[in-house]
Amino acid sequence: MRRCFDYRTIRQLMLFAAVTQEKSFRRAAKRLNMSVPPLVLQIDELEARLRMKLLERTPRGVSPTAQGNALMPMIDQLVRQAEVLNFSVKQMQQNAQGILTIGANTESMLFFIPEFKKRLAALHPNISLFVKEIDSYQVETELTDETVLIGMAFFDTLSDQRLRMANLINEKPIVLLNRNHHLAGKGGVSIKELRNEDFVFTRRAIAPRLFDGLVGFCQEVGGFTPRIIHEVESSPRQMGFVSCGQGIAFLPESFRQWMPEYIKAETITDATPCLPLSIAWNPLIESPLRDIVAEELKQMFVDR
Repeated sequence: MRRCFDYRTIRQLMLFAAVTQEKSFRRAAKRLNMSVPPLVLQIDELEARLRMKLLERTPRGVSPTAQGNALMPMIDQLVRQAEVLNFSVKQMQQNAQGILTIGANTESMLFFIPEFKKRLAALHPNISLFVKEIDSYQVETELTDETVLIGMAFFDTLSDQRLRMANLINEKPIVLLNRNHHLAGKGGVSIKELRNEDFVFTRRAIAPRLFDGLVGFCQEVGGFTPRIIHEVESSPRQMGFVSCGQGIAFLPESFRQWMPEYIKAETITDATPCLPLSIAWNPLIESPLRDIVAEELKQMFVDR
């Protein structure tokens, strides 16, 4: 006998994810634009249907059980797929005939993807891009899991030899200084002038090639290993510490146009292009649409 999946479960799993993220039925209900009693009823029904307890309820709020935590990665994937589906439907309503998911790091999303989408719209108006934010270390996993068809981030090698890559640009680093720093406003500093400074780096686990390239630059050109006092999750957090006068930071040159009030971006006079921004794809997956987008992306950087 054929068994039918109860599609109410999908909605209830998404409600469960919202409650877990908010750590509160009240906050989750407000976010979902519903009242608390129906939300609680939906979670109770989900737990009964799955025959497992997903949430621990306490006077201070709620938290997922071990079983609830085990489900969250799969629910997150379901939510991402729903986002892609929703985007795809809207694009098709606007006559898009092909939709491609590209994974991109923060820099790419800020400085290159918008320009590329404009270019792609002019050359291939029926192709639409769905952009997913990823970190450099996620590129290979996202490609092999087929959650993206192109990955764009800082790397110059791939551990999975089945994948292919192309370098788009090698960027020079700039140094971010608090505007009251004694080197700010000089119009350029040498790397050796930074040898005694405290540094704020993005964690190596997030962008290993970027991290190694910057450390290698200090060692090879400046003759020192940077004294890293903070390792953070993102470029904006690097900027936060620099703004507060708690260290200096390196970022790719593209970030020069994105400086907050209390930060001065200085050219490093002896910097070399040591930060490779690249794309990768999985040739084992046949996708003419992917091939068109990859070629146009490479050409954009040739034309710059």
